[in-house]
Amino acid sequence: MTTEDTSSNEVQRNTAKERRKEWRKTMSDRTFSLEDPPNNDELNISSTSFRQDQSSLECRLEHIPFYSWIESNLTILRTYLIRRGLNEQDINDKEQTIINNLKTYLQELNEIENKENDLLQARIRAILDECIHLNRLLKLDYGIQKIENEELTLFQQLKEANNQLEKINEVLKIKLEEINQLKLIEEKLCNKLHEQSIEFDNEVDQMPYDKRQEILEQHIQDLQNLQHDRSSAIEQARKQIHEMKIELDLDNTYNQPTDNNQVLSLIDGPVHLIELSKTNVEHLRTIANELDTLYQANRIKAEHLVNTLNALYERLNLTDSDKYIKLPLDKPHRPANLILLEKEIDRCKELRRQNMRTYIENIRDEIFAQYEKCFYGREQMESFLPLYSNEFTEESLEEHEKELEEINMYYIHNEQLFVNLANWHEVWAEYREFQRQASDPDRFKRRGYSAVQEEKQRKHLEFSLKKLQDTVVQLSKEYEHEFGYQFLVEGVPVQDFFNNEKENYSQEKELERARKQLARGQTPTMTHAQSNIKRLEMSTKTPGRQQTNIGKESEIKATTPFRPTSGIHKR
Repeated sequence: MTTEDTSSNEVQRNTAKERRKEWRKTMSDRTFSLEDPPNNDELNISSTSFRQDQSSLECRLEHIPFYSWIESNLTILRTYLIRRGLNEQDINDKEQTIINNLKTYLQELNEIENKENDLLQARIRAILDECIHLNRLLKLDYGIQKIENEELTLFQQLKEANNQLEKINEVLKIKLEEINQLKLIEEKLCNKLHEQSIEFDNEVDQMPYDKRQEILEQHIQDLQNLQHDRSSAIEQARKQIHEMKIELDLDNTYNQPTDNNQVLSLIDGPVHLIELSKTNVEHLRTIANELDTLYQANRIKAEHLVNTLNALYERLNLTDSDKYIKLPLDKPHRPANLILLEKEIDRCKELRRQNMRTYIENIRDEIFAQYEKCFYGREQMESFLPLYSNEFTEESLEEHEKELEEINMYYIHNEQLFVNLANWHEVWAEYREFQRQASDPDRFKRRGYSAVQEEKQRKHLEFSLKKLQDTVVQLSKEYEHEFGYQFLVEGVPVQDFFNNEKENYSQEKELERARKQLARGQTPTMTHAQSNIKRLEMSTKTPGRQQTNIGKESEIKATTPFRPTSGIHKR
């Protein structure tokens, strides 16, 4: 070895010693700074994960052995390279290559760990989002915001998030069990009622579970009410059909096709096996309504037949022994009784044909009685000419029956008017009697007489008359508006009738006062009473049936209305 090589090696050894001294001096402060510290971008450190200043890049005490080991191995490497004969530049290049490789590896490792942290944070965020979503659906009040805390590590945050999600899932499990129980009840009811169940789309539907439970409970309540209504409807329809079977004398097919076993099972099958569908309910109701329509038709027919037979009995003056059916007949609407009624009516019609005159005369009595109830005037009575005819034929009988039917319908349609009018007549008669007694001067001598009570009764009668008159006038206007012609009372318009009654009463009072004055030898002071005496006397006469000699046929004049005594309206 030459002197130059020896001196060069010595210089290198001295340099290494100086650098070791410098390193030991630096290490005495427990931390040291890197000569070429990496920047933040190279380390890829998140500001949210770490908040560090320049001091964060200082080596910690526990890392000193690692850095010492690196420094020692670099020194040994340098020694080997120097001994090999490499110059300083080559040695520095190799050291820099090793440092660069170490930096690259550390950067790659940091990137991997950073990605792991990002994945962990994304997982925590996904769990927290699920917690927030379930919190909203379950309406819970858990402190989810406290989990994302910088003081907690990511693993701690993940653990807290998982614990929170586990707690929420426990609540969710209980809530889902409650909802599933409701769904089972709903499904059972829907199957029985043949109705559509409610479906919730968990992926799309963001409805809270309490709201879902409330909707299900309400739907179940509606289904239960519907079940009760349909059960009641089916029970009522079946009961009605069974009743109609008796009333209409039906067989076990209920007027239905014999091969329709489904319908027959709805009527007679076990109730608990019947599907409470809308179709079945409507089917049973339709059958019940059809049978009820037939039943009502039979009732109307029976009522008509009974009335017809009763009228025949009365007009034929049949004794009980001559009546084959004793009225009122029990349950005349049943088919067997309808046949009996029709046969009896046919028999009575044959008797009627044999006693036509007596029968028609009895109908005339009924017509005149109805005329009086309807307050017909003389001209109205005489307008029906067959009433005064001497022909007693089938055609005449049909005309009389038609007239009786029309006058009966006329009375029924205006019954309220006629009842009020009859009440007015009664109160009017009472008022006239009251006025007669109130004009008696001897009333003051009667025991218990009270002028106050008399005036009170007067006002009451006048008020009643006014109220009844207004009612009759109003009803007559409604009649005239409906039919388009005037309503007549005893042949004159309603208002004229009331005016005539009051005028006649005033004239009667004048006539009575004049008679009393004549009786006292005084000259009567009348206005037009004397000229109306004859008219008043004639107005009180009521035409009646002409008297006939025994054994002779009575002659009925067309100009004289036939009014039997039983039909005269008394006022």
